[in-house]
Amino acid sequence: MRSELRTGTLVGACATLLLAATSTASGIGSGDGGSRDEVGGGRDGNQLTTEASTEIVVTGDTGGGGSGLEPIDTEWTPPVCWYEPWMTAEEFQDAVERLVDEDKHAWRALNTYSPPVAFTDIYRDDKPGDWAINFDSVYGATGYDNFNLDAEEDGLWWHGVINPNREDEFVHGTDCREPIFWSDSVETPELDDSLTDQTLAEYAYDEISIPETEIELNPEGEQLLGVPTWIWLDADDFEPRTVRAELPINGLWAETTAEPVSMTIDPGTEDAELFPSDGTCEIDDKGRIGEPYERGRADEDPPCGATYLRSTHAAGSYELTASLTWEVHWTGSQTQGENPLPSGTFETTHTIVVNESQTIVR
Repeated sequence: MRSELRTGTLVGACATLLLAATSTASGIGSGDGGSRDEVGGGRDGNQLTTEASTEIVVTGDTGGGGSGLEPIDTEWTPPVCWYEPWMTAEEFQDAVERLVDEDKHAWRALNTYSPPVAFTDIYRDDKPGDWAINFDSVYGATGYDNFNLDAEEDGLWWHGVINPNREDEFVHGTDCREPIFWSDSVETPELDDSLTDQTLAEYAYDEISIPETEIELNPEGEQLLGVPTWIWLDADDFEPRTVRAELPINGLWAETTAEPVSMTIDPGTEDAELFPSDGTCEIDDKGRIGEPYERGRADEDPPCGATYLRSTHAAGSYELTASLTWEVHWTGSQTQGENPLPSGTFETTHTIVVNESQTIVR
């Protein structure tokens, strides 16, 4: 099983923020021993940038040239954004003071670009009145005294983060509208988009890489009119895929696992007979879908396959689609047992040419 370590990075000058400070607090950073400065996303001392990085560490079956799962439930998608613990009181003070010195604007919410005086009024001088935003939010009109330095040991500053896999789905001004706020470093704040182990599990769903899988066909190459095409997949292609997403700063984690269960065949034409008749081939107890063709079984129907009833003389070719279905479940630090997520599919396509033949040798 491949294991890759990385932190997700998201870039978007119109919907993200970063007030990055050199880390002085244990546990804040990339989760692999690096400081804030060493994490991606434009972090540069206490230099203000317009990029934001999630602190979530992702390991497991990710990348490597594979592709992701497409949820079968079209009404469900992984989360677009969430709130993460981010900076200590001292770090935030340093970042805001740097902002003031350089007289630059910054994003104090994912939908609110503000001048330095907004940060000092709200977070230093407890005067949020002139800068209140998102009045239907929890923290939209909250002010603070002296960057909460007196409460340094009691919490962290939190901010909104966009899922790097869902940037195109983020709705500016609607999703994750809370401004930077103070909360306990471990306990999850009661917000609609708070980061929970289920959020991490759903984020990990997006990160699972499904390897390119080639189906086997018999006959190989061109198919014969009226002769069953046997289709199968090797058991070695069907190992479960697991991704772990973790927020090291507070120990929150989830592991999401996808396991193959079936393959559905679409022959690319209505002029074909499917085996089984619904085209869905289940995985067997050997971890295999379908069976390899063996000499002498030409008169048998394949456990998984199709018989083409019209040649491609006029059509040129058919596009056979093999859709692999993977069941998905997760475990997490806050939740007991295995919990389901929507099953996903991964499609492969093959160009099929069907010729007429009067002589069959198999």
